[in-house]
Amino acid sequence: MIYFPGFRFAAIGVLGVVSTGCVHVSKSVLMDRSAFPVPVEQVNVFLPGDEVPDTCERVAILHASGSQDFSNESDMLNRLREETGDLGGNAVQIRSMEDADTGERVVSALFGTGSDRDSEAIALHCPDQGEPE
Repeated sequence: MIYFPGFRFAAIGVLGVVSTGCVHVSKSVLMDRSAFPVPVEQVNVFLPGDEVPDTCERVAILHASGSQDFSNESDMLNRLREETGDLGGNAVQIRSMEDADTGERVVSALFGTGSDRDSEAIALHCPDQGEPE
């Protein structure tokens, strides 16, 4: 057996990329605040039905999609928070988060194609939420 000293670390790195790379976010930027990124831990989440303060400004419209088999709602939410922070937003309003419907799952099973879960969200900058330190 041939031993490659760095192989174990390379394999761990690839697994890390695979686990975080399962959710793709596309965006339409409305206000460029990318010069002021916000750490993901400081990005607040507003769920459907939550009241968003009037002082919040829209930074971007976000659409996230991830494989039904390799992502979950937590992955989707974390990726949306990360993208919001990268864009300079300090809050994200989740508009919808849906799993693949039955028809999509049936087609996926029959033809071996993937089925996706999707989420729509709005990245926000809310001055009342506090600025990063």
